[in-house]
Amino acid sequence: MSDFKRYVCWDVENVISTIQTEAVVASPAVFLSTHTPLSIQRSRITGRSFNSTGESVTEEDVLEDFLNRRTNTGTLLLPVVGESGSGKSHLVRWVRENIEPSDDRKIIYLEKSKTSLRHVIDSLLDGIEDEEIEQIRKDIRHVTGTFTAASLARRLITQLSVALADLGRESVSGKKRQLVGPRGISLLLQDPLLQEQMLESGKFIPQFAQHFLSDRESGEERRPRFSLEDLPLSPDAIAGDMAAPTRQIFGILMSRDELQVLAVELLNEQWDKAVQELSALGGGRLLGAMQKVREIYARQGKEIILLVEDFALIQGVQGDLLDAITETSEREGHAVLAPMRTLMAITSGYFHDLPETAATRIASSTGGFVYNLDIVLGEGKTGTEDIATFVARYLNAARVGRGALESAGSGSVPNKCDGCVVQNLCHDSFGVSVDGFGLYPFNRPSLTRIVHSLAPQENPYAFVPRNVLGSGVIPILTDAYGAIRKGEFPSASFQENYKSVRGVDQALPNSVSEGIDTHDPLNAKRRRTALEFWADAPTELVNLRQGISEAFSLPDLTVNDLYDKQTSPVKSDHPILQKERSAPPPPPQKESNALQRKIQVVEDWAATGSRLTTDEASIIRTIISKSVVNREDWLTPPVKPVNLTGNEKNGWVSKSVKSNQVSIEDASSEAMSAGAPIVLKRNPATGEFFKSLLRLSADVVDGMRGKDIVRLASIADAARPAMRERVARSMERADKDLIAGLRVSLLGAALAGRVVPGMPIDALYGAAFDAGHEWARPDTSSRTEAWMTRLDAHMQHRSSLVNTLLSSLGIGQGATGAVHVVDAARALPLVKEAAAEWDLSAVELPTWAKEAAVPVRSGWASVVRGQLQELRTLFGEIRERFPKASGPGDRLVQQVSTALQMAKAQGITGPQGSELESRAAAVAEADWNTLSVLEKDLSRVVDSLQDPSAESLLAVVTPIRSPHLREMRDYLTVADSLLDTALAAARMQAQNAVSDAAEQLAGLLGEWKQAVDDASTHAEAGK
Repeated sequence: MSDFKRYVCWDVENVISTIQTEAVVASPAVFLSTHTPLSIQRSRITGRSFNSTGESVTEEDVLEDFLNRRTNTGTLLLPVVGESGSGKSHLVRWVRENIEPSDDRKIIYLEKSKTSLRHVIDSLLDGIEDEEIEQIRKDIRHVTGTFTAASLARRLITQLSVALADLGRESVSGKKRQLVGPRGISLLLQDPLLQEQMLESGKFIPQFAQHFLSDRESGEERRPRFSLEDLPLSPDAIAGDMAAPTRQIFGILMSRDELQVLAVELLNEQWDKAVQELSALGGGRLLGAMQKVREIYARQGKEIILLVEDFALIQGVQGDLLDAITETSEREGHAVLAPMRTLMAITSGYFHDLPETAATRIASSTGGFVYNLDIVLGEGKTGTEDIATFVARYLNAARVGRGALESAGSGSVPNKCDGCVVQNLCHDSFGVSVDGFGLYPFNRPSLTRIVHSLAPQENPYAFVPRNVLGSGVIPILTDAYGAIRKGEFPSASFQENYKSVRGVDQALPNSVSEGIDTHDPLNAKRRRTALEFWADAPTELVNLRQGISEAFSLPDLTVNDLYDKQTSPVKSDHPILQKERSAPPPPPQKESNALQRKIQVVEDWAATGSRLTTDEASIIRTIISKSVVNREDWLTPPVKPVNLTGNEKNGWVSKSVKSNQVSIEDASSEAMSAGAPIVLKRNPATGEFFKSLLRLSADVVDGMRGKDIVRLASIADAARPAMRERVARSMERADKDLIAGLRVSLLGAALAGRVVPGMPIDALYGAAFDAGHEWARPDTSSRTEAWMTRLDAHMQHRSSLVNTLLSSLGIGQGATGAVHVVDAARALPLVKEAAAEWDLSAVELPTWAKEAAVPVRSGWASVVRGQLQELRTLFGEIRERFPKASGPGDRLVQQVSTALQMAKAQGITGPQGSELESRAAAVAEADWNTLSVLEKDLSRVVDSLQDPSAESLLAVVTPIRSPHLREMRDYLTVADSLLDTALAAARMQAQNAVSDAAEQLAGLLGEWKQAVDDASTHAEAGK
């Protein structure tokens, strides 16, 4: 390993002191050592625009033209135009540094950093001793010393309002007439609330006031004029106390966009007048002073050279100064004013928006040309060498240091690379400029990509020197100083701030990124960035040049199928090795143009961060969704098989798949869905996976990778539980649905008298899955009408309910798929939970259980209590005539039958005898012992200290009771009535001593009557 590992040849202090984004800041030695010839075009002025002539010039050409062009008026004004940061002030500074000192020239230099009016006036009037001019200096010092920025801003608004109010309608034309005068936009500037809006931070007036009083501190361009954003036209600005005339002009502007544009033009047109009046330069004082300056220098035989780094510097005195510097030097054939040459930097946007008077003066004074510094590097002219030369000079300055540069002397720039111990490896790996300056830690591809990444979005090929230095070279060198020494470059900061521009620079292919993830996961992010920027995004996984890999601590990869070559503009000495093949491969399948476009979309999504379009996302989602269905064997409950056509309505979509099922990061029309069972994040492996899926959809085998098919199967297997859960939820077969259905089934079984709460679980389990085809209640005579109506209604829908439960918890067999086996391991816990409560009032029912549940849900409690009352009444009426101590019921029936026969023999039974016989036949098979069971059950409900629970009530009312309860009650009622009649007749016959039989009957009937009376008394006491 060489000494180049983690090597740096600069320090942060030198970077900051030598690499300046403002030309005026650097010392002459540093400025000249970093100066790179600019790309300059000569453009023709057309109105307030300019068009390229196709002629490129050098700085020397500009200098020659500026100093030697002859004009009829003795004055010359050459504009240097370009966007912010394009190098306009740099060119003006270079011209200044290259004008030879001469006694016949007076050089006036207006630096863009010295923005205050005092500096501007002092520079313009420098060296002139005159009473009138001295008074102007005093007045300016007084004005700038009197105001603060805030107070000056308020005075400027007031002065501008006055200028607009004094403007007569006859002085403007068109629609502007309705905006001038005392009832025009002047009113807006007088309203206190609207004034506050115009004085907010960032607006034009407060910024101007700050620059007017003091020099600027930042490198930002000075705002040259008002814009639409400066108008106080927020809807919130309409206040209740706004004067009616102000409200009227406010409303007019708010409703008409074209008037807003004209209002801004008026503000800019009257701005100079407002500034001059406030700064004591009104009435043409500055014009007069400059004329006097030119007169004085004319007498001295001098030519005035005026160099202005920023046209916005003369804002407020623009009109007078342009008049002064363009006024002809001769009058009546004699040189009255000193000739004057002006080189002035103007931003492109400001030039297009110049006031008409200023544009006219400039055009007439320039000969119709400007020098344009807006550099656009297109695909045909990448500018790679220009960029490398430009940056290399600054890199060398940062290595040499400011002190060494200044002590080296004019015209001599030391090269820090000379004599460097790692020079050969460094230059071979990173490259060297045509001037011999090393590009480390950059190289040509990385510099070109950085320039593109910093260019304006609307013009990605633009080369903006200030951006390249201020947002590129300086922060990267500062960051790299520590990151390289730690083995962490390209750092996370670099990766975040500099991106390859889509459509301009090729991104690192996704397949290469995947290979990096596989073979170097520890350094994957850094290696990807290094290959993309420093290796210009190779199409195969390759090693970096030796010096780059050593400096950045990215060791070579040793992979069998890795091409053994290094990426660099320098040709590699290593041969390219290919994988050995035992036989020639078959000819590849041809991918259609449509498939290639889809694959490119995925490549862009994975490699450049673009969005995955709807078509490609839909294909990928559909394949994955179908694979989940196809991987499911459907042999395990809770659901029967879902086919590819039926699953659209069963919770798992296989076409028109949405992001809540298969979510893809940054796909069109979706955000990452937190609820999606399948979530695919953007990374290299996923990008290659998607490509295989697209090929699969197009039946193109070539290019599909086996590991992607394995991944598809793995995703499908992992998503199967989620699919089953979604299908179960869609079909309402989730656990909660099945528990609800089982509870309905149990309540229906209770309605039929097949189960009661508290039964053993095996009995409940069996009843829950019984369709009840053989069910019938034998005790219908003791059931209420409401009870039987609801039982009938439930039984009409029970088969469907139970079939759904079986299909959800059972396994189908045979050709019909009928369920014969229930998965007890899954079903038993659900039955237990269903039997934990016997109430449906708060249960959300699945659709398939609702019809069967209607009889045991709405009004169910009233039906249960009604049935309870029915049983209580029947039992009470029976016990009233058949007390518990009466002995067996069948003996009672036998006694009554014997008494009836004796009564018939004596002719004392009356008409009720035959009815009693029929009643006796009805209770002949009755089990009178069931009364004790019923009595015991009823007593549990009666004895409860609290309202009985649903389970307690159902335990009493649902069991099948004796089918003869109502017959028992009727028999005893008729027997009791007959008893009274027969006993009275028997006693009468006994008193008449008609027969021994009558006397015997009277005794028997008396005993029975006494027993009934005792039972009634006992019943009353019990109550």
